Amino acid sequence: MPADSTSGVLPRVAVLLATHNGRRWLPEQLDSVLAQSGVEVEVFARDDASTDGTAEWLAERATAESRLTVIPSDGASGSAAANFYRLIQLVPADREFYAFCDQDDIWVPTKLASHVRLSAALGVDGVSSNVMSFTPDGEQSLVKKDFPQRRFDYLLESPGPGSTFLMSNRLVALARDYLNSPDTTKPPQYHDWLLYVLARAHGWTWHIDGVPTVEYRQHDANVMGANVGARSAISRLSLVREQWHRGQARLLTRVALSVADEEHRPELLRMQDLVERRNLRARCALARRATQLRRRPRDQWIIALLIGAGVW
Repeated sequence: MPADSTSGVLPRVAVLLATHNGRRWLPEQLDSVLAQSGVEVEVFARDDASTDGTAEWLAERATAESRLTVIPSDGASGSAAANFYRLIQLVPADREFYAFCDQDDIWVPTKLASHVRLSAALGVDGVSSNVMSFTPDGEQSLVKKDFPQRRFDYLLESPGPGSTFLMSNRLVALARDYLNSPDTTKPPQYHDWLLYVLARAHGWTWHIDGVPTVEYRQHDANVMGANVGARSAISRLSLVREQWHRGQARLLTRVALSVADEEHRPELLRMQDLVERRNLRARCALARRATQLRRRPRDQWIIALLIGAGVW
């Protein structure tokens, strides 16, 4: 919600910062988070077995910065997503909003405040945005994610980089319950994708903002880059042929069904049946739903061809 004009109370945003060998970029990223205007920022950082001095730098910075809390590691997580999952489970549960933060980007000063305003104005539980990617030689390009949302796009794609996410308290609580459930054996490989699935399948709404709010650093150590160019396209096609995307869609459909409201459950059960089966009849039925599976028009016909050909 926006700040109370009479009391001057600012919305409280808990920023979840997952780090691993990011010492060279972290100071610039953290400074941009702490410089956010119009909100009360608290940063909760958890390092995942860094060997470059990241953990030591965070500990030293926390002694001088009251808004930074370092959560002690209880063992190596093994991936950025697993680190973010632990943060969701360990951070205080009473903040108004939560945000994911990578270690190597730069945030626009109004990022959090603008997304808090959008959340309140539109009544949504999640906000994400386009980003502006940049390379070490200064090249910049817009990474567009704000194509119109489709009925089941959450099963095949995220609404943008997790570093752009702002999430409501109840959405993070839903994610925490899912992660703490004894029935949860294998969370999705990407934390941002999970939050989008939980929100949409539960009948809550999400807004993808067209205004870039993050300067998205591109480098060799990126877990997930900007996904542009021929090299990225070849990599994605390889994952399709290895059935990685289909495997994630199966998993995410099961996640969706675990939180789905009664309105969405029948459609999800039908979608689960189509994703699980690979015979010609199921492929044709799923290919006909391609416009519901991806947001970008170009991606819709590509996924339709891949499904129909039995590659996806």
